[in-house]
Amino acid sequence: MFGAVSNKDLENIDKYFQQLIDFLSYEKNEFEYIESTGNKKVDDMFKRWNQQIKSFDKRAKDDMRVLGEIVLTADKVEKGIYKSRITASSENPTIHTLKNTLNKMLSSIDDATSRILRVVNSYTNDDFTDYIRVVDNYKDDMKLLMESINILGKELGNSAKNNLNNGETLEKSSSTMSNSMNNLATKANEQAASLEQTAAALEEITSITRNNTQNATKMGELGQIVKKSVQTGEELASKTALSMDEINEKVKAINSAITVIDQIAFQTNILSLNAAVEAATAGEAGKGFAVVAQEVRNLANRSAEAAKEIKNLVEEANIKTNDGKLISSDMIEGYKELNKN
Repeated sequence: MFGAVSNKDLENIDKYFQQLIDFLSYEKNEFEYIESTGNKKVDDMFKRWNQQIKSFDKRAKDDMRVLGEIVLTADKVEKGIYKSRITASSENPTIHTLKNTLNKMLSSIDDATSRILRVVNSYTNDDFTDYIRVVDNYKDDMKLLMESINILGKELGNSAKNNLNNGETLEKSSSTMSNSMNNLATKANEQAASLEQTAAALEEITSITRNNTQNATKMGELGQIVKKSVQTGEELASKTALSMDEINEKVKAINSAITVIDQIAFQTNILSLNAAVEAATAGEAGKGFAVVAQEVRNLANRSAEAAKEIKNLVEEANIKTNDGKLISSDMIEGYKELNKN
């Protein structure tokens, strides 16, 4: 058949068939074609085989694309999406029939759901006149679902009519009740206004009473404060009067001491004059004594002047002390009068 076949050709043929087995069993996705071996008859054989395998590979990939779209479409259907269709093509009759059957099924489901959604949306908008036209190609559960929705629409329509009639009756009753409620509300408002006036009067009385109580409490507190202040003032005035009496006694003692000092200064001045006369009589021997006598006389004069000034100050202090005593006496009498009241 092949003529002379070398061991190399046999190895290539064996390698080719091993690849073919792996490719057909889906162990390999790519096929390494052998184009030339140097043997023309063997190369022609590989050429025919390559054409067949390439054609098979193309059909297999077309089938895989269709099957891939079927998987994706099934996933969408599982999520409630019925608008998808399988668009890939295959020369495999089985795959082609499967594709068309699934697309036909999807179209039927899409048509049914569209009919159902249209009618349900009408019901949502209170339009119960629409219904689903059940065609012969819908069987079993789908047909039962459509018929049940039509029955539901009729029942909802009847209920709507009954509700309308009941609503009209209820509207009349509501109108009557509304009038009665308005009359009742008017009376209630009048009563509420009267209660508000009464409450306001009570609040005013309560406020006046509360203010009087608070004022009385404050007056009591202030009275206690004034009473305490009067007692304190009376005590201080008494102490002041007592201090004035003590000052008067001291002033009298000072006046007595000043009188004594004044008398001593007068006597000292007389003695110094006599000493000066005696010193003048003694001549030179009495000059030193005359100087001493003059100093004693000067000291006596200064003592007399100081005693006079102190006496004047003491007399002024005595006058002020007497005035302070009179004021203290008046204050004591005033505090006693306040304490009585």
